[in-house]
Amino acid sequence: MARLEKIHGLAIPAPRFTRWALVYFLKFVLLPGLLLLLALDVALYVAFRHWLDACYGILCFFQ
Repeated sequence: MARLEKIHGLAIPAPRFTRWALVYFLKFVLLPGLLLLLALDVALYVAFRHWLDACYGILCFFQ
């Protein structure tokens, strides 16, 4: 059961995690973080493969 808080004499439910909070977290926190890591991975791939002429990634060890 949700506990009630009194604000200005009105009983309101306490803050809780909702589905919209999950949507906003995925959209504004998780997705930008994943896109940033993807861009970093692509930049490192280009740097290693084309500029340093070296292998990049785990699959290179099995070639």
